[in-house]
Amino acid sequence: MNISTATRLDGIGEYYFSKKLREIEALNRTGTPVINLGIGSPDGPPHPDVVAALQAQAARPDVHAYQGYKGVPALREAMAAWYARSYSVTLDPSVEILPLIGSKEGILHACMTWLGPGDEALVPNPGYPTYRSAVQLAGATCVDYLLTEESGWEPDFEALERRDLSRVKLMWINYPHMPTGKLPSEGLFEKLVAFGKKHGILICHDNPYSFILNEKPQSLLAVPGAMD
Repeated sequence: MNISTATRLDGIGEYYFSKKLREIEALNRTGTPVINLGIGSPDGPPHPDVVAALQAQAARPDVHAYQGYKGVPALREAMAAWYARSYSVTLDPSVEILPLIGSKEGILHACMTWLGPGDEALVPNPGYPTYRSAVQLAGATCVDYLLTEESGWEPDFEALERRDLSRVKLMWINYPHMPTGKLPSEGLFEKLVAFGKKHGILICHDNPYSFILNEKPQSLLAVPGAMD
């Protein structure tokens, strides 16, 4: 019996990196050495203090039930304190921080919350493939904005202004940029906030690589008015 899948899956293929990992596994089975420069997966263990703390907590009998839907308050408060130290940004841990199992969950939550059929989202090209899949799952349409070496791997705001942006509700950005590693230039985040406010577009900053080979980590939320 063949039961058709939901139409929301039309045009959404297998995750790019899952295909690549399968290819790598096939090569490894033949004895071919492969240097994987794909997914930025950690290749070192956590600090021993972290491992010891996890082991100690796992031994407690009172920590294995479901947690609150917003996460443990102490965790959210620690995240807020870290954000303040790292970016000089003050966040309310009760309403502005939500622990997730990974970036894909957050990206999908954002798209399902703010996008629907008839809406459009600006997606970087090149960029993280998950943005495109999440936008399509929400029933919206992806609108590529090109990032080129000539533009410093940053949006061409003049080209964006020439577009019809009337149906665009959300824009995904990712700096330090994947896959190029480009850091945001001075003033880029201010331009993005101004662009979003001008056109009523939610700017979503996916920021997982902020502390990798980067002496000046930045957050979009540090721009005055970014959280208005």
